[in-house]
Amino acid sequence: MKRVALLFALSCAQAAWTPSAAAAPAKADVEKAAVRLAGVLDGVLRNCPTSFAKIGTSLKACVGAGGTVENVRMKLVAELETDLYGVWRSRDEQRSVFNWLKTPAGFVYVRLQPDPDGRAQTLVYVDTPPSNAPAPAAATPTPTTPGTATPAPTSPNSTQIGGMTLTRPTPAPVVTPTPTPPAVSTPTPAPVAASLAPTPYIRLLELLPQRMNGQDVRAVQNRLIALTLPSSGGRGDGYFGPVTAATVRAFQGANGLGVTGQVDRATWNILFSASAKPFRANAIR
Repeated sequence: MKRVALLFALSCAQAAWTPSAAAAPAKADVEKAAVRLAGVLDGVLRNCPTSFAKIGTSLKACVGAGGTVENVRMKLVAELETDLYGVWRSRDEQRSVFNWLKTPAGFVYVRLQPDPDGRAQTLVYVDTPPSNAPAPAAATPTPTTPGTATPAPTSPNSTQIGGMTLTRPTPAPVVTPTPTPPAVSTPTPAPVAASLAPTPYIRLLELLPQRMNGQDVRAVQNRLIALTLPSSGGRGDGYFGPVTAATVRAFQGANGLGVTGQVDRATWNILFSASAKPFRANAIR
């Protein structure tokens, strides 16, 4: 019964008041928001629980995070306060809380609750609400005193005489022809090479005691696998471990980069460029 009540509260909270619509985030925007939240919380991108099949929209995404709902909420406030839509709200005595997170395409709905599957301590549920962005404040009319007529503006060419307004004709403005400047040839900028990255660069990736994970880690692993000689195929697991760090060092050495084992923006840009050089994974350890 508690799970049913929690799911009912989740459905009601999402359908309740939301920031009014200005743009509608798409699935890619919801996924990017989930990646961002996973990065802030050092959480894990995961499939939403099967009990959520009829909750929200087909665009939803979920993140598993360590810590209680309150601990996760406080961490998000500390890192993302300026992008949250005001205070957090709850409809079930704070067993779960919800808010909206600003994205370039509008606001997405974010809910924190105990993980019903027990795989993580807290489940972060991300979806697109029916309405997504705050409405602009309406203009406030200037109050007037009842019974007081508002005087009509007086033209600088008008004169009040005996209650009558006499208006002098306005002289026609003098138009001075504007000389046309000579045409200047503007050089065509060189085209910017398209990135092969399936997700944007959002953070420094490196080997930590608590392994970093997410879609960006998996994208790096899959690209390294494709460039490794000889290629043995396969896909990354999404966790930045010692093997991934060693493979990054091998790639950096083969491509003239500083050998750090970290994926900074410079390494990311070369890795996902068409000019990235294949390498042997055992070249540098």
